[in-house]
Order: sequence, then structure tokens, then C-alpha cells
Amino acid sequence: MKLTSYVVPVFIVLFTVSSYPYPRFAIRTGEKCQNCHVDPNGGGMRNYYGTTLFARRSLPANFWSDDSSFENFTTQLSDFVNFGTDLQTLYYYRQSDHSSSFFQMQGNIYLTARLTKNLFVYFDKGLYHGFELFGYAGILPANGYVKVGRFTPAFGTKVDDHTAFIRAKTDFVNGRRADTGVEIGVSPQYFTWNAGVYNGSSENDFSDGKIRLLTSRFDVKFEIDDFKFMLGGSAWYNDLRAGKLTMFGGFGGAGYKGVVINGEIDLKKNNGGLGTKELISYVEANYLLMNGVDLKLMYDYYDPDTGYKTGFQSRYSIGFEFFPMYGVELRPMYRILKEEPTPIANNEFHFLIHFYL
Repeated sequence: MKLTSYVVPVFIVLFTVSSYPYPRFAIRTGEKCQNCHVDPNGGGMRNYYGTTLFARRSLPANFWSDDSSFENFTTQLSDFVNFGTDLQTLYYYRQSDHSSSFFQMQGNIYLTARLTKNLFVYFDKGLYHGFELFGYAGILPANGYVKVGRFTPAFGTKVDDHTAFIRAKTDFVNGRRADTGVEIGVSPQYFTWNAGVYNGSSENDFSDGKIRLLTSRFDVKFEIDDFKFMLGGSAWYNDLRAGKLTMFGGFGGAGYKGVVINGEIDLKKNNGGLGTKELISYVEANYLLMNGVDLKLMYDYYDPDTGYKTGFQSRYSIGFEFFPMYGVELRPMYRILKEEPTPIANNEFHFLIHFYL
């Protein structure tokens, strides 16, 4: 199998509709995703801790943060309603055709309405299409919950890079990500687990009389002296009309002071069409140069059919992530793309500007 072209980010990001978390922050701090986000799986709207105590006080560079913050700023519209937003604008240059352009990757508005102490309704609307709307009830033991509505099924680490192969080559960027169903989860101490049942239709939100998608995900975090670790796994079973799509993945990471390494590997099997087995992996290393500035190294790998020795793609990325003040992220990255058996000159430069609340 010969694969000599790379799907450019512009076409990939047309299908993205929500903000994703930063797994390295969870590893570096030892916190769970739900400690900073409204959704227990991470991503989307940030809660009070994620907005005020982490994003405002711990994340920005020290030399600007004091002069650029409002002490009394809040995302609360009332005692029961909160809002948030994510906006990402990308400048990119492609070596293959010497083209450059700006692209609006993301524009999301989040709202939560709390009905009781353990019950709220969540709404997330994206810029292009799609939405999430679910009810959350924290009524199960072991810090457990029930989610009902339309939302993104949990799988893997959900890195924030919209073009990462573990996102672009899995089921999350096939024109559909959010799905309607039910998810239950528990989170005792350092362990989290959830399972979901969804319509799973590939064309729209309706099940056509059959529940088609089952998912499960777990992770565990622990510390040994100054070292922090995370290990986890995911399973995905989707009974599509064209055939069964299954995915199994493992992920993990380790952190020591300012250094964090995290990664994910997924095996995707599609029984429809040619019946391919795909291997997808991602590794990321971050070094905290100073508060608010990270040096980033990333590696992506994708083999569209493990039955062939050629046809795989790999990508090396190097750059920085800079949080000059609360609500602003700047990320310049240079990316080197490799193909087998025929390499082509298609390296890229990305500069991402991210505003968030």
C-alpha cells in the first residue's frame, strides 16, 4: 500500500467542534481532568478551579501576569449560570505548494446551568457545526456520575492538537464526533473509569433502531517521590452498517519537576471495505523553561495497514508554547513530515493563537 500524501490541517480542522485538554498538565500537577473541567473526561468548559486557581494564578508567565489580570474577573453570570469560550486562529505555511493562510480552527461558547449541588446542564456550541448538550448528575458512589445527552465519547487522552494522528486518524474526525447516549463513571481517589452506550450512527444522530457504539476508558495516577505517573486504556466498539469498527488504545505519561513525557498508541480495525488494521501513535515531551513557557517536542506515527511494510507516515514537531497572560496562548511549531516509500517536500510551519476563558 502506497501513501504519499498528507492530509493538510485545513481539511482536518473543519470537523473539530470542542476544546481539548492538556494531558501534560494533569501529569505535571497530579490532578485529574475533572478537577479543572466541567466534563469529567476533560476538555470544553473549565470549572472554578481550572479557571481561577490554575489558569489565572499558575499558568501565565510571571513577568506579565500581574500587570494584565483583573482581580475581580469572573465567568459567573449568576449564582447558578457560568460561561466560557475557546477561540483558536491558525497561521500555516506549507512547503509542498509554498502556500500560507490564516484559518479559524475553533470558536466555542460554553454554558452551564446548575440545578442542584450535584446536578447541572451543559451546552457547548462550535463555530462551524455540531454541539454538545448533556445533563450531569453526581449521584453515584465513589465520586460517580451519570451523563445523559449528546457529547463526545471518551477515548484516549484527547490531546489538544487538532491535527495529531491519534485524533485525525481515529473516529473523531470522520465528520462526526459527538453522539447521543448515556455514560456512567466513578473516580475514587487516583483511579477513574467510565463506560458509555451511544447511537453510534455514522451519518447522523439517529440510531436507526439499533444502538451501535459502546466505549470504556480508565486511567490511574500515582506518585513516587518527585515522579508523577499516569497509565490508562480505552476500548471502542462501533457496529456500523459498512462493518464493525473497533479500537483499543493504551496511554500513559511520566513527569519529574519541569519535564513531562506522555503518549498514546491505538490499534484500529475496520471490518468493512478492505478490512484494514491501522496503527496510530503519538509521543510528546515538554520541558518547562520558565513559568508560562514550554519547549515542545512531538512525534506522530500512522500506519494505514499493518499488513504492508510500506505506506506509513511519521511527523516530527518542535516548538514552544507560551502563556503570556491569562486567556492567551501562543504556539509556534515547525513540522517535518516523512512518508514511505516516497518522501515528498511537505514540511509545515504553524503558529497558533488561542484565546480562552
